[in-house]
Amino acid sequence: GLTGRLMDPGNEAGFRINTPQDAAERGGSVIVDVPNAKAATDELIRREVIVDYRPGAGIRMAPHFYNTAQEIEHAMEVLTSVCQSSR
Repeated sequence: GLTGRLMDPGNEAGFRINTPQDAAERGGSVIVDVPNAKAATDELIRREVIVDYRPGAGIRMAPHFYNTAQEIEHAMEVLTSVCQSSR
């Protein structure tokens, strides 16, 4: 469920999602590819949104059972904000 909460706003923002859209085909992480993904990753981490940059793929976001829906929504809001400010 939390991966869907990452993917839905990512799709709405026009980000390329390098993770299967079908929940039955994906694992527990979501790869979001955005322009300047390395710089966006650095800024997310600076803002205490813990993610991992994967060269050639994008930003890996991996929610766990202890993450709340609000934390997931916050992460995507920050990512969207970072990407909009870098345009």
